[in-house]
Amino acid sequence: MGSSLARIKRRIASIDSTRKITNAMKLVSSVKLLRKRKAMDSTIDYVSSLQEVMSSCMEGMDMSEMKLASPLMLEKTGEKAKGDLYVIITSDLGLCGGYNINIVKFLKTLIKEDDTAMVLGSKGLSKLKDEDISSIDSDNVSILNKFNFSSALNLREKISTLYIQGEYKHVYLVYTKFKNALTFIPSCETILPLEKIDINVSKNDNKNIYPPEFLPNKKDVFALLIPKYLDLLIYERIIESGVCEEGSRRNAMESATDNADELRSNLNIEYNKARQAEITSQITEIVSGRVVEE
Repeated sequence: MGSSLARIKRRIASIDSTRKITNAMKLVSSVKLLRKRKAMDSTIDYVSSLQEVMSSCMEGMDMSEMKLASPLMLEKTGEKAKGDLYVIITSDLGLCGGYNINIVKFLKTLIKEDDTAMVLGSKGLSKLKDEDISSIDSDNVSILNKFNFSSALNLREKISTLYIQGEYKHVYLVYTKFKNALTFIPSCETILPLEKIDINVSKNDNKNIYPPEFLPNKKDVFALLIPKYLDLLIYERIIESGVCEEGSRRNAMESATDNADELRSNLNIEYNKARQAEITSQITEIVSGRVVEE
């Protein structure tokens, strides 16, 4: 009986130690999540402002003029471009629940034999290597380490160059969309060609009182805005995916802490029952010995 009590006490001590780690990680992730959400909200505001400028620039331009403004809006139909490029955003760190697994599963429903997966994040790369994907580009796998706006700009330049050279028919961005603190949705968005630019501008009656002037003309300004829009779009999607990653990690650590509390409670009950049984056994032995002596 004594060995059983010692075993239970060792398990309780081990669970307490693990709980301290998971609870600390939950607190750290909570702080990081708040900081990343603030950065995401600020970036979304900037995207909205840029979209307002692009909306004003696009007024009076037809699709043919927009396509002539930049090669990034032209479709690739040549023989060289056989497949599509999927830029998939994963994570460099683990312990984030099903974040990486869900995005990889989602990618598998989209990617075809001639397509290429460009992976951002070492954890996603390790999971993709276990899947039946013929072409994986891992040159930018470490881009999420110390990620900043320059990193997004460099990534956009590489993607744009590959597209303009006719390597791929389409370029898609596979990321995780933030809905709320508990819901993260794997999503796919077309980057190139820019067939459609979603402009979500709130209606304002005073918006066109003083319309902007475009110099030298709308077409040149629009051509200048396209790469900047792509830079910002890629940057925002990576920041948003980072928020989902940290949210998934926080939820995973919170679940682990709650499970540790439940397991410790069950072990305490088991320990108390074993201890009570041992005490009852000792009392029984003492009473039995006294009866024999009498």
